[in-house]
Amino acid sequence: MDMITSKPILESPTQVRVLARLLFGHINYRRLLSRASLAFVPVLWLVLAPTVYAEEAVPASGTEVTTLSPVSTRAADGNTFIGFTLAESWQGTFAGTRVGSGSVVIHPDGSIDAQSSGIFTGTIAGRSGTAVMRFHVSGTFAAATVIFTVTDGTGGLTGVHGEGTEAVSATGPLSVAGTYSAVVHFTAP
Repeated sequence: MDMITSKPILESPTQVRVLARLLFGHINYRRLLSRASLAFVPVLWLVLAPTVYAEEAVPASGTEVTTLSPVSTRAADGNTFIGFTLAESWQGTFAGTRVGSGSVVIHPDGSIDAQSSGIFTGTIAGRSGTAVMRFHVSGTFAAATVIFTVTDGTGGLTGVHGEGTEAVSATGPLSVAGTYSAVVHFTAP
């Protein structure tokens, strides 16, 4: 039977010292960590930079015209409730159309409260697609204030979130026009 001999894993005193430093912490880990961090920062920047810029706020402004088509009417306690469909044309930072439906309550004192929701199709700040726009309206037919949101985008509007206000007034028995201002954010999907 032959005897198997092997070489020691650590042959020199230098190898033993290096292993001891690794095992017992005599290597300057702070310097190693700072060098590793310097190499990691550019990679982190490349990964996060598109997200940071994608969430930049975009101011929006323009005008819109709405045509209403009543679909139901009822009265209760002195209030009139009207269900309607709508078609809107948007110009400015929002360029396109919105179609949807909603309801308005006309109170005995002439004030109104309305809600509507619809699909916007067009461009917002140069990005094309569709998005859901929801409105809450209060005031009178002569002068009302709208608070609106823009969410649930598709296509180039994926990740859109906008909030805005609009001053509107009736331009006819079934039409209103207004001027809007908003802030829009686009987040990475």
